[in-house]
Amino acid sequence: PIPNLHSHRKNRMIVVCLEGCHGSGKSRLSEQFRSAGYEVLDEGFLDMPSFSLHPQCLVMESIWVSNWIQRLLQKQKDMGKAASRTIFFADRSPYSAIFYAKQNGHLLHPLIKAQLAELKVLADVHIFTVYLKVDRELLWSRIQQRLKEEPHRRNYDEHRREWMETTVAFYERLSKTWDFEIHNNEITLEELGKALLSQLASRVSGFQHYCKDVSDAPRLSSGPALEIVVGSGCGAVSSSASPKSAAT
Repeated sequence: PIPNLHSHRKNRMIVVCLEGCHGSGKSRLSEQFRSAGYEVLDEGFLDMPSFSLHPQCLVMESIWVSNWIQRLLQKQKDMGKAASRTIFFADRSPYSAIFYAKQNGHLLHPLIKAQLAELKVLADVHIFTVYLKVDRELLWSRIQQRLKEEPHRRNYDEHRREWMETTVAFYERLSKTWDFEIHNNEITLEELGKALLSQLASRVSGFQHYCKDVSDAPRLSSGPALEIVVGSGCGAVSSSASPKSAAT
């Protein structure tokens, strides 16, 4: 069971990490939450040092995870009591390091899981992971559209269908790791954000007291049909909206 937010501890910190393949909607959903007044820890949350090692070797990915956690703890310390009155959203979680490590990334999985559990118990930092899942053909079409707008993404192999399939396969393999799974196919960002907040509020006692209204944020896109699957066998909920997509 997840403890109540209103505990005897003063600096409880809630961090919601958005995960998913490139083109799945992480950046746009993060921006929606930022526009609604939430604090977003994007990919620029920390800068990695440059050493003689390849940035995606196991050692460097381990350092990235440690730095990510260190920055989070530092933010909790700097904000003091204010940290317990804020919900943080992050573009990716430490679990991303498992994928980006060129070799032996799987060794990080049990370590990261244990670290997040320790953060919860000893530092009162509660980290929730949300997998943004998109049907493959729709995902590929979104990626192609984004490549037209941002051709530099070809440098990250995003123009290769094989790379998309490899990335999606990773997230599917870790399906039991994610706390929530959102089917982000043809939905509005506003409805997507509201549904995610609703699910978090239903699962974490006291969460609703810190929620802001995402409908106050500017609309970025629209579309029909939403499904959220809650991890750990908690079931699923469905809802519907209007035309278009909430991509990237």
